[in-house]
Amino acid sequence: MKIIKVLACIFFISHYCFSQNKTEEYIETYKDIAIIEMNMYAIPSSITLAQGILESGNGESRLAVEGNNHFGIKCHDNWNGETIIEDDDEKGECFRKYDKAADSYRDHSLFLAERERYASLFSLSSTNYKAWAKGLKKAGYATNSKYPTLLIDLIKKYNLSRFDKEVSQQKNLYLAHSYGFPYLSGIGVYYFNKKSLYVTEVNTSFVFSSASLSFNYEFFNNFYIGANSGIIYQPTKEENIIPKIAAELIYKKLSKNQKFDSVLIRGGVQMPLEKIDYKFIPYLRLTYFLK
Repeated sequence: MKIIKVLACIFFISHYCFSQNKTEEYIETYKDIAIIEMNMYAIPSSITLAQGILESGNGESRLAVEGNNHFGIKCHDNWNGETIIEDDDEKGECFRKYDKAADSYRDHSLFLAERERYASLFSLSSTNYKAWAKGLKKAGYATNSKYPTLLIDLIKKYNLSRFDKEVSQQKNLYLAHSYGFPYLSGIGVYYFNKKSLYVTEVNTSFVFSSASLSFNYEFFNNFYIGANSGIIYQPTKEENIIPKIAAELIYKKLSKNQKFDSVLIRGGVQMPLEKIDYKFIPYLRLTYFLK
């Protein structure tokens, strides 16, 4: 009997240590991706890692192994990618399948950032993991009433909150290309500072070009409003340099393309301060941030 108890004790300790090692391996493998996602989308890396650990069983669930799906995100109506079938709340449910785990982490960020029911979470600090854990449950991410506690316990046990401090290393300066109408192409430098966006750029078309400096403010989740000033250059006119001001509305769309950090969808109106052929110049523009 004593031998059985000793063997059972050894088995329990070995299983516990093995489980610990698996979780620590998962953290070491995916912590950098979680930090990148936090820096881009302001979702605490501790929350992302804890959800990944919990939802994927340390990356060993069938969804994670065969589908690279670490967060149990289902297909929903707007998914056009590959799928994997797995029993969940109901038998044979449709889940998203990814080429690699990093795509799952990116889609998790987009899933939260682009849905209105999670919008209130983004007013929270990226270091307030407890409020995030409770907010996810309140917004309907999980049906388990203990979901916040499970996340918080994982974060405390493995000190995942230490990665939330990496937000100070966030990339906030970007080079970007723009394409649109009437300005066909452009290039600029974009600097993010909390809710502010500062831009200096040059855009050109067949008829005229412009150079400007602008300030924009995020008044709602990923929506910016701003103003800019600069010049319009008309090479075929005698008075070829005209001062101008402009008002602009911007939406920051979070990109799934690994070549770009994000895309700005921009619309505005330029107003020349001297008389030219155009009293107003409306424009539309897509701006791609390069990694």
